[in-house]
Amino acid sequence: MMKEVEILLIQPPTGSYRRDDRCQSRVEDQTIQVSFPPMDLAHHAAVLEEAGFQCAVRDYSTAGVGVRTALDEIRAMAPRLVFFSSTQPTERDDLAFSKKIKEISTETKIVLRGESVTFRDSQILEANPQVDFILRGESEETLLDLCHSLFRDSEKGVDEIAGVSFRSDREIVRTADRPFIKNLNNLPWPARHLLDQSLYRSPETGNVLTTLYTARGCPYPCIFCPAPIASGRPVRMRDVPDLIREIQHCVSEYGISEFLFHGDTFTYKKAWVLELCDAIQKAGLKVRWGCNSRVDTIDEEMLSAMKKAGCWVIGYGVESGHTETLDKIRKYVERDKIVSAFQMTRKAGIRSHAFFVFGFPWENWEHLEEDRKLALEIDPDFFDLNIAYPLPGTDLEKMVQDQGLYDSNLVDQGGYAVPATRTEHLSAEELDAWRKKTLLALYLRPRYILRTLLLAGSPKKTWNYFKAGTTRFFQLIRPREHAVPVRNRPEPTPPTPKPSVESV
Repeated sequence: MMKEVEILLIQPPTGSYRRDDRCQSRVEDQTIQVSFPPMDLAHHAAVLEEAGFQCAVRDYSTAGVGVRTALDEIRAMAPRLVFFSSTQPTERDDLAFSKKIKEISTETKIVLRGESVTFRDSQILEANPQVDFILRGESEETLLDLCHSLFRDSEKGVDEIAGVSFRSDREIVRTADRPFIKNLNNLPWPARHLLDQSLYRSPETGNVLTTLYTARGCPYPCIFCPAPIASGRPVRMRDVPDLIREIQHCVSEYGISEFLFHGDTFTYKKAWVLELCDAIQKAGLKVRWGCNSRVDTIDEEMLSAMKKAGCWVIGYGVESGHTETLDKIRKYVERDKIVSAFQMTRKAGIRSHAFFVFGFPWENWEHLEEDRKLALEIDPDFFDLNIAYPLPGTDLEKMVQDQGLYDSNLVDQGGYAVPATRTEHLSAEELDAWRKKTLLALYLRPRYILRTLLLAGSPKKTWNYFKAGTTRFFQLIRPREHAVPVRNRPEPTPPTPKPSVESV
């Protein structure tokens, strides 16, 4: 008989997506098609377990579990509360799935969090009576306070908990915003023992990998990115000794030696990066890891230290090759700095991953051509061309709404791979076609293919690269199932992703 749990934290069976607030993209639309473990759920579960709550974590999305099977398991576990993170592209089906949960267990509390629902909390609560609470902002402590209030006879009422939105007497109540957690070292390590670690593997090596949260916060004002909204502008770094202990725990307890060091800008503080790299080497940790960075925060000394400590790939937010766009999106980096960063990274023996964002309101063919030229010049090992998406709460959202470029009824099927807007000069169809054409042209360069296979370093990796490349090729040439342009979208019914939760 399945053990009953109090709190069930899930990734719903509503599509394989990156569900952190900063990145809300469909896995198959990215160059490196990897499913990372839902560490936001594991962090929340760890906080709850530390307080004595019985928790379970289920990643129905990555496990490929269907809606009926997931509902059967939830019915058997009979949780008092179900909690999950929603994203803009999965929101509709997430809400439909939450309705199904409520139908099989009317007493179960449904709690949502996520960047998109934070800014539409009142609207969602009004339209979805099955949703009981929405947690805004950083929510580990908020969820803990809520569970105490609901299930532990706490003297604190829900209306006294910061960061909660809910209904009361048919009115929407929004409590005060909760301050960001000042000291991340006070949070327990994520409850990895509640995860099926075998689901999360490197597409390159096939080895189990995990995510290690190193910092929160981003001080940069890019108009399209929700990171400063979701985690604040001050950068809060975890102490290096605590990170080393968590890495050692992953190695000894789970046999994990491959990591994504998660931080909105991992290389923001050079002294901290050097301290961490030195500590990894002194501890004798033979680990392999990647991270995200900005091109204006690295230098040769830092890259050399990172390489020695096991860093094999760095993802850079290049965004654009056009000066006007770099200025207007408030990226505030020069093109030469971008080129230099990729040159230094290759010299250090570290692979590079370039992330471009295009399709901003003012952009035309000239801007896109500069993106293509820069991609060829920096010649990264991996690259993604993401279409600018107006995520809730960002300046980009307000901009496209003010200019009438955004269809608020659009149901996005692919995060950053399906255009949700047009520009002043280019249609949604043209943006979509340019992305596919340019990605294929970049992937199919003989020199690029040869270099990628030679750098694989082993027959196993070479085979994995070949399989990944073949899969990516056919994904790009196949017609998009639900590519309904914004301007031509039929009314009143938007397209429905497969499988539709509503149809179950």
